[in-house]
Amino acid sequence: MQFMHTGDELVVLRLDRLGRSTRDVLNLVHELDEKGASLRILEPEVTTAGDMGRMVITILGMVADMELKFIKDRQRAGIEAARAEGVYKGRKKNVDDDEIRRRLAAGASKARVARDLKVSRMTVYRALDIIPSQTKLPEKPPTASIALHLIIENFNKRGRGRKPARERIEAMLERDYAMVKNGNCDYKLTVAYDPDPDGISLDEEIQSLLSEMFNIAESYNCSMEADIYEVGGQQRSW
Repeated sequence: MQFMHTGDELVVLRLDRLGRSTRDVLNLVHELDEKGASLRILEPEVTTAGDMGRMVITILGMVADMELKFIKDRQRAGIEAARAEGVYKGRKKNVDDDEIRRRLAAGASKARVARDLKVSRMTVYRALDIIPSQTKLPEKPPTASIALHLIIENFNKRGRGRKPARERIEAMLERDYAMVKNGNCDYKLTVAYDPDPDGISLDEEIQSLLSEMFNIAESYNCSMEADIYEVGGQQRSW
């Protein structure tokens, strides 16, 4: 996009080559429009230039708004169903490292502490790393390499929560999951989990992550759509 200038035209074969959702495409069209450039789609042939282009943009905006409503409804239904089944447990905010260490010193297992405080295993191990170096640290838990594609949109056109919502989610991902950002919406995460039957499984960690991202987005009056899949391993997706 940085190479587009006034009067330029971006040509693509089909609309689905531009983005994963109508909102992605609409954002790109608006960005082109702000640069004085246009978009031409070859199959079927459509252009955003001229009066017809205004109509195309309007229709894309209406479809995108409908998609956001459907996403919001699906998210709410999915979260409520998961909570009813005890899958979405959420995460306790601002858990103090001293509280984690106190429970460990009292004899609780790392898995039990993570489960009771609703934090990730990585958070527990980070608290352990603060213990003086003469204290022998336990072996690190197994981790999975996870790819995340994250879309965040305002629920209404006048909303301004999208940017701060993404920034807050990224801060959480960097803190708890060693986030590496691969683009505007793509991330690589390292997710720790417990292979023990009584521990926190990878599925539970991912569900907790989804729940936390959803709650952050909702607190900024935004919707969230996430595609998550395992890189290597069993190549699972969520």
